[in-house]
Amino acid sequence: MKLKTGIKNLITFFLIAIICVCGYRIYEKLNDYKKADDLYANLRTEKEANLDKNNINSGTANTIDLSSINKDFVCWINIENTNIDYPVFQSKDNSYYLHRDIYGNYLYAGTTFLDYRDYYDDSKNLIIYGHNMKNTTMFSQLEKFKEESFFKSNPTITLTDKNGEKNYEVFAVLLVKKDYPYTIPNFNSDDEYNKFLNKIVDDSIFSTQNKPTSSDKILTLSTCSYEFKDARTVVFCKEKKIN
Repeated sequence: MKLKTGIKNLITFFLIAIICVCGYRIYEKLNDYKKADDLYANLRTEKEANLDKNNINSGTANTIDLSSINKDFVCWINIENTNIDYPVFQSKDNSYYLHRDIYGNYLYAGTTFLDYRDYYDDSKNLIIYGHNMKNTTMFSQLEKFKEESFFKSNPTITLTDKNGEKNYEVFAVLLVKKDYPYTIPNFNSDDEYNKFLNKIVDDSIFSTQNKPTSSDKILTLSTCSYEFKDARTVVFCKEKKIN
């Protein structure tokens, strides 16, 4: 009888321990989400103040420069009809901002960042990475481009920096393994670039009438996906030329 009671007590203890560990992990995750939400809410306020200040001082509409907060600042990304509205930074590698905030502190959600090999004003293919968070923040809503109606509605993607805006429109969306060759910032020839573009268009989930040419620059947005191991959702966008 005592043995049975002891076993029951032991089982009860382990069950309570498991519940406590699970509860702590849930708390930790929710706390991580709140930290990220608070951080980016504050940065959006800073962005609006920065926009107002720059526009008054320069007389130029829509310029953002957060380099006084962090010298790694590149631009701000916004996508119509999504909650993607974040600063973009660039480090000397592609791992630094994976789980760090813009101040260098640990943050599970990380920071959206430009591929370290890219030159913002010169590269043919600007590649920006962001996490696909379970609470639909960061780059999670890139998943919307896998819905044909959303893809074809073609919301504008805007990058804003200290010199103004660059606007893009989507021409392809892919669901691929992480080793798919889409993270190429520059090309040795127009022929090489055209082959790259042709492959992207051919492999796109949806067909497009908006295929870029070798004279166009593109923007590539990459996030993790959960359909299979090491899956990536990748959205490709063509820069709108100023007439």
